[in-house]
Amino acid sequence: MKKHILGWGLALAIASGGVAAAGTPAQEDPALAKLQQMVGNLGYSTTTASDNQSFGFQWQTNYNYTINFEISKDATLAYAYVRLGTLGPDKLAKLDYAKLLEDDDTGDFYFSMEKQQDGASEVLYGNMVVPMSGLTPERLRGQLQAMGNKLDQSAATWDYSLWK
Repeated sequence: MKKHILGWGLALAIASGGVAAAGTPAQEDPALAKLQQMVGNLGYSTTTASDNQSFGFQWQTNYNYTINFEISKDATLAYAYVRLGTLGPDKLAKLDYAKLLEDDDTGDFYFSMEKQQDGASEVLYGNMVVPMSGLTPERLRGQLQAMGNKLDQSAATWDYSLWK
C-alpha cells in the first residue's frame, strides 16, 4: 500500500512539474530566466545549460571569459563564475596561494578551486556573488565590469602563461 501511495504521489509531482522525470531537464527557475533576460537585454547572447539550472555568455575584456550564472535555492543570490583553467601538479606547485587570497580579499569576488577526478589537478574559478534584490541592468553591468576588471588585474596570479 505504501509503495502504491508513494508511486501516485511521485507521479502527481512529476505531472505538476514539481519533480523532473528521469532523463528530462528541470524547468528553468523564474529568477534565473529573469536574470538571463537581463543579461540578454544588455546585448549578450546567452546559452542555457542542458539541465536548465545555469546559463553562460561571453564577456570580453583583456581576456575572453565565459561567465556562467546559477541561482541560489531561495532565489536571493546569483552566483557568477568563470572557469580560469585546470592546474596540474606542476602548476599547483608554482601557484602563489597567498597572492590568490590577497587578490580575492575584497568585496563579493573570490577564487575557488575544484579537485578533479584524477586527484592531482584542480580547476581554478573566479566567482562573484550577486544579490538579486533590487538588481537593475545598470547595477548588473557594473558588477560584471568589476568582475572582469578584477580578473584582468589578477591575471599574473592565475594565468600560468604569465608565470616566470
